[in-house]
Amino acid sequence: MRLKKNTLSILIVLGFLCELFYLLFLLFGKNRNIPLYMLTYFASFIIFFIAFYTIVKKLPNNKIEAEYSNTAKLIVVFGIIFRITLLPTSYTTSDDVHRYLWEGKVLVSGYNPFTHPPSDSSLIKLRDENFLGVTFKDMPAIYPPFSQIIFAINFLAAPNSQIFLKVIFLLFEIISLIFLLKLLRLKGKNLNYILLYAWLPLPVLEYFNNAHLDVVGISFLVLFLYLFEKGKVYLSSAMLALVFLTKLIALFLLPLMIRKLGIKKSIIFYLIFFSICFLFYLPFIFNNPSVLTGLFRYLEHWEFNGSVYNLLKFIFSRADIAHLLCGVLLFISVLIVSFKYKDFTKGIVSIFLLVVIFSTTVYPWYLGWLSIVNVLYPMYSLMSLFFTINLSNLTPLAPKWKEYPIVWLVEYIPFYSLLVYDLWKWNIKRQDK
Repeated sequence: MRLKKNTLSILIVLGFLCELFYLLFLLFGKNRNIPLYMLTYFASFIIFFIAFYTIVKKLPNNKIEAEYSNTAKLIVVFGIIFRITLLPTSYTTSDDVHRYLWEGKVLVSGYNPFTHPPSDSSLIKLRDENFLGVTFKDMPAIYPPFSQIIFAINFLAAPNSQIFLKVIFLLFEIISLIFLLKLLRLKGKNLNYILLYAWLPLPVLEYFNNAHLDVVGISFLVLFLYLFEKGKVYLSSAMLALVFLTKLIALFLLPLMIRKLGIKKSIIFYLIFFSICFLFYLPFIFNNPSVLTGLFRYLEHWEFNGSVYNLLKFIFSRADIAHLLCGVLLFISVLIVSFKYKDFTKGIVSIFLLVVIFSTTVYPWYLGWLSIVNVLYPMYSLMSLFFTINLSNLTPLAPKWKEYPIVWLVEYIPFYSLLVYDLWKWNIKRQDK
């Protein structure tokens, strides 16, 4: 059964319409125009959802036919075009890119960003216009070594260039899309479901307007999943190490290995993982044991848009108790999932879900990690959260940094309600096998 031409035409029209909104944002989204950013996000999400509905309802369910269609390639091409369109834009809702550029300059200049915060007097000679945009200047680096290498490469190639940094991110994103297609094929999934990441406004805007680093770690995560599913376990360990060396979230996935690989193989997996991590950290920790100072300060003090955390803080009226309880609940939940899961990839989805549920800080770009695995096991709850997380951008829109409880309710009531349905659906499918 061939794909209907009108279905393909609908996707093309939707792709051009979505591109139109990104072009309008490129032209008019200057000077941190947050209302236009939010409007672009909502509009492109609606188009994205219509496109997803088109794929689900009108394309053939036969996985083999879908695998050999050109629709997936069309989806990827549009996804890349969306990202290229946003390369010239300057950040809107987050100024983290200033720190990326600054730390690249610090490292290339021979200083350790983990021990020399931007306010360090020894760095006065490095200060420039970009330095002025760095927030929390008394805080040293929290981004791991591979991230610092990316920042340094960017500085060496194009000092203080946000655009070139996003070009680097684009290369990693293309790798993600290519291997995500390979992973879908390997697992016998419909290739057209790549639309769930390629067209999703969250990674498009957060990584190619706001230039967030997570896109690099996500690329290594896809490579890890692909290699692991191919049976190249030890090579996949190296990829997971690079995930950790970009964003530390990979640490939560390590307990999953024992159930999947057994004790002996898990030990080898861990040895490879920690050896690579140690080699990357070694130049930074040599005579400087305090490289995690910035990270510990972040974990202790940062909070934004958390669900369970804000509920516990409201109940106990103390942030320290809420922090402690969220940490304990996350630790216990990760262990339970690690020794009870049936499907390895669903185990990873569950771990990332738990991190979001119990985290004290849930910025929109943090959800990119869930958006990439949502392609493999689409969840209504995640689709809801990807849509409503845009409302958290009302906080930087306000004259002073302020969170709104009504935003939490709009975000998390649909999310948790649909999550119950998604988990019930998972359980039903598992019983049917």
